[in-house]
Amino acid sequence: MSVSNYERLLRSFIDDNREALVRLGVDPDQYSTHAYRRTVATQIERHAGITLASRLLGHASEQTTRISYVVSAEEVDPSTAEIMDRILGT
Repeated sequence: MSVSNYERLLRSFIDDNREALVRLGVDPDQYSTHAYRRTVATQIERHAGITLASRLLGHASEQTTRISYVVSAEEVDPSTAEIMDRILGT
């Protein structure tokens, strides 16, 4: 699937589920492919290390991954973490 097709599907999902997302405490305007990329980078870094996260994102530098994509635990909003834990079953 191309990035533009995925972005179109994501926008459609958000438009169709805006009220439910708001009820969950999620700001629908913050959903983007970049948000998913950051989520994946953060989870891979936590569970397998920065080297793998950097490689998966296609970065030449691990520093780029760490600065631009990996979110430290201190930065994560507790309500967002709770929602993601429920969704991912962790």
